[in-house]
Amino acid sequence: MKPFGFLLILLFTLSSCQKDYNSSKSPYKFISSDTEVVISINELSDFTSSIKEHSILNGIYNKELNKTSEILKNLNTSNKVYVAFLNSSATENLILTKNDSSLFIVDSIPNHISENLPEFNITKTQIDSIIFYHKVLNNVFAASNNLDVIKNLKQNETKNKLTDLLETVENKTIASVIFKSKTSNYSNLLFSNTFKESNDNYSLIDLNFSDNNLHFNGIVTATDSISQILDCFKKTIPQTTKTINIAPATTQSLFSVSFDDYSLFKNNLKKLNSKTPDSTKTFLNFTNEIALADNTLILHSLDANLIVETIEEKSIAETFRDVDIYEFENTAFFKQRLQPIISFETASYFFKHEDFVVFSDNIETLKSFLSDALNDQTIANSEAFKNIESYLSDDASIFIYKNNDKLSEHLGIGLKNYHANVVQYTYEDNYAHVNGVIEEFKKRAASNSVTETFTTGLDAQIISPPQTVENYINNTHDIAVQDTNNVLYLISNSGNILWKKQLQGKILGKIEQIDMYKNGRLQLAFTTPNRLYVLDRNGNDVSPFPRKFNDEITQPLSVFDYDKQKNYRLLVTQDKTLLMYDVKGKAINGFRYKSNSKSITSQPKHFRIGSKDYIVFSTEDNLKILNRQGSVRIDVKDKIRFSNNEVYLYQDKFTSSNTLGQLVQVDTKGKISRKDLNLTDKHNITTTSKTLVSMYENKLYIKTRKLDLDYGVYTAPKIFYLNDKIYITTTDLQSKKVYLFDSQAKSIPNFPVFGTSSAELQKLDKSKGLELITQTDDKTIVVYKLH
Repeated sequence: MKPFGFLLILLFTLSSCQKDYNSSKSPYKFISSDTEVVISINELSDFTSSIKEHSILNGIYNKELNKTSEILKNLNTSNKVYVAFLNSSATENLILTKNDSSLFIVDSIPNHISENLPEFNITKTQIDSIIFYHKVLNNVFAASNNLDVIKNLKQNETKNKLTDLLETVENKTIASVIFKSKTSNYSNLLFSNTFKESNDNYSLIDLNFSDNNLHFNGIVTATDSISQILDCFKKTIPQTTKTINIAPATTQSLFSVSFDDYSLFKNNLKKLNSKTPDSTKTFLNFTNEIALADNTLILHSLDANLIVETIEEKSIAETFRDVDIYEFENTAFFKQRLQPIISFETASYFFKHEDFVVFSDNIETLKSFLSDALNDQTIANSEAFKNIESYLSDDASIFIYKNNDKLSEHLGIGLKNYHANVVQYTYEDNYAHVNGVIEEFKKRAASNSVTETFTTGLDAQIISPPQTVENYINNTHDIAVQDTNNVLYLISNSGNILWKKQLQGKILGKIEQIDMYKNGRLQLAFTTPNRLYVLDRNGNDVSPFPRKFNDEITQPLSVFDYDKQKNYRLLVTQDKTLLMYDVKGKAINGFRYKSNSKSITSQPKHFRIGSKDYIVFSTEDNLKILNRQGSVRIDVKDKIRFSNNEVYLYQDKFTSSNTLGQLVQVDTKGKISRKDLNLTDKHNITTTSKTLVSMYENKLYIKTRKLDLDYGVYTAPKIFYLNDKIYITTTDLQSKKVYLFDSQAKSIPNFPVFGTSSAELQKLDKSKGLELITQTDDKTIVVYKLH
């Protein structure tokens, strides 16, 4: 971080710096002292042309500026232009600048109507539908959308806070904005709603922007009495922000306060709350920084061991990766102590790591937090933060960080690629220097790198991991996912939600795709517990579907295309019964399966070996192998106690596993072979025709190679065959890491990545590289790009 140059002087106390402006050269002196907002524009053409395209400024300022745009775009000047909004609703405006003969030539403006109002010496002009009034006073051009404003315009002869600030604006920036801190949209750049409350004081920020980036600095003023958040830092010395070194890179929002002496900070805080200072010493006395990072509270100390030793109401809940996680009995400790700056309701657990002590109400949250810290996946180590680091000051009283999602939420603007954004406050007597960086950052893809492409949030919790489906229009892939309200979403490969579809129940297994009209247009086919659905590309039902069933469907839909001629058979499983339909929803009379009173325990699958077709599935104690008509093709006489794994075709044998952890294979003659895989009863297997992957606990076997992963809770491994290469994924739900390996059991570079569900690997778009799709939380999917 580079030192922050203090560009602004507090003119309220330093009268020697006040300037003697000639009234004919001071347009701003016509601005009323109670004006809500003033924009001081140094480069008019740059400002007006850029602001419409700027993602941030357009959303904050352009609504009001639209009302003045017809005047501003027709002003020909290199002088400073002032745009004042006289009330909080911005319905009344005033434009001021130095006048000259070429400033505003009405006759050269197309589609205008202009007339003089001689009784007021004012001109009324209409450009398209915009009406405004203008005149020249003391060589100052003045225009407004309100006639009374121009009629009553006069200079302020006395100094006031607004004019003091206007005289200090930076002349080398594109523009500066002075606003009352309670003005909602302008004060949004301050990143904190606490500065808005009951605050009639002015703030000033100088703006520098290019493309979609925004850098600003200025001052936020406070009153003489302790009545604002900033006054909590009186007589304290700002510190270097340390909590970014432990807060996860996935943190959405971080609010940090720092001080050299907690007791001074505490006493100021008590006065702000109108409470008697508490003389009781607590473990907070050993801190010099306190931060709220999403739903965790972080304390930094020069000796974090003292904090832990001072906390009496604690007991070890568990040890995670050699770090003790404590249960904190005084759960309401922080509830009132740090208000109104920080509100933290419940602190149930904490851990110490290096110079930090981290609290949360959830032990799993702390485990995830700690995992990221141990893996150096922190804000400070993220590429996006390193991109803005040089613009930040070394020390700050307040440090506020927001990622793209929280920035979008705070500004009320839909944004992308603003991965790290910071506003800092450095307190001085009755005011604070403010330094802000809002920077667009598209992560550069290095060789063998993994970058986050996008995240997409759902309206409710995700009920099953996302899967990909083919987009026949452009030969790419989209993402299908369902939430707990049984709404099915189709999401494009750029992260946009294409449509939502309300379903009757949870989708069983995976969605299949069929070309029922044989024209290249693919439909989505799947079952829920009482429906057989077929949807078109736009999420519409395809007649005669959905088909309703009274008895419960118990297995995912099986789709067979025996001869690869798109003569599909849709097989529905209902406990012990199999029902087969064509794409018109008609029952296939030639298919009859005699259940033998045994429940079907796996999804029926179709395999072809040589010229013969086999329909294969497990029952409670037997493997069923049928022909196309549903009759037994191979009679497997031995009983098998199947595990919960599917049946695969591996080495030209029907393959699954039993509860003893053995690989069970049946050949085309019905002969059974068993092979001990050294697995426990709780295990997973998956295969291709030649590759076997198995897993139990933290042990992953790929072919004959064994991997000992970190202890955790792992999802069943998945195999993907893409670009002539085999990949295997599994996710540790405990540490929220997604692992990716090749067929030689070698980890793919830059893995694991963050994820909270099983993952799917696919080539989503036409660009080079694959995408990995998983979840970041229970309502959000994330897509990573492998380069």
